[in-house]
Amino acid sequence: MTQKTTSEIFFEQFCTQHGVQWEQIATQAVDGIKTPDYAIFPKGTKVITEIKEIQENATERQQREKLAEVGWSVFGDQNAKLGDRARDIIATAAKQLRRAAKGKSPALIVIYNPSFLLSHHTEPHAIKAAMYGCDQIILGLAPIQMRRKPRLVDRKSGPGRKMGTQFNTTISAVAVIDGQGLTIYHNVFAAIPLRVEVFSGIADQQFTLGEKQPGEFDSWQDITSPV
Repeated sequence: MTQKTTSEIFFEQFCTQHGVQWEQIATQAVDGIKTPDYAIFPKGTKVITEIKEIQENATERQQREKLAEVGWSVFGDQNAKLGDRARDIIATAAKQLRRAAKGKSPALIVIYNPSFLLSHHTEPHAIKAAMYGCDQIILGLAPIQMRRKPRLVDRKSGPGRKMGTQFNTTISAVAVIDGQGLTIYHNVFAAIPLRVEVFSGIADQQFTLGEKQPGEFDSWQDITSPV
């Protein structure tokens, strides 16, 4: 039997503590794609679930070691784009979930973040960038001879999105789990949406993408239902 990862152990303990039945799916690989990790049953609803863990890269390891050695360090990677880590996780997990859940049941990606030093990878803005694209400002430019300043045309989500009307619709939501609890970010393009009440009293917060306002960026809308 394959040894369980830290993220799997943490997730199982969380489910047990919150009265959520869980079943581990036997690991198989078809065409090089592994099966998802779990079927969970919050409030009796079957949700196919894949667990992924944020792992530090070489730069982050060096920064953590410096913090431990001298008491301070500068964190971040100037070459990284907002949401990159979550974006990569979504791309991998989507393939696993599609085979088991497409057209059958809601599908959930759970990202386990074990360290506050890596919290920037799973903060709300990073998850939004991974799911719906990085923020872009659209400017209108007047002819050079008019010598006018650029004018703001709109603010919107740009490149790097992993959710859309034609792709990754199997994914019902992306969740972040850590020492603070469980936060769920719903996919507005999901073919089978995850009903908010399914995780009422289990998730600490639930969000969906709010209605786009002209001239403003898309933003998360808190839809956490009362217990």
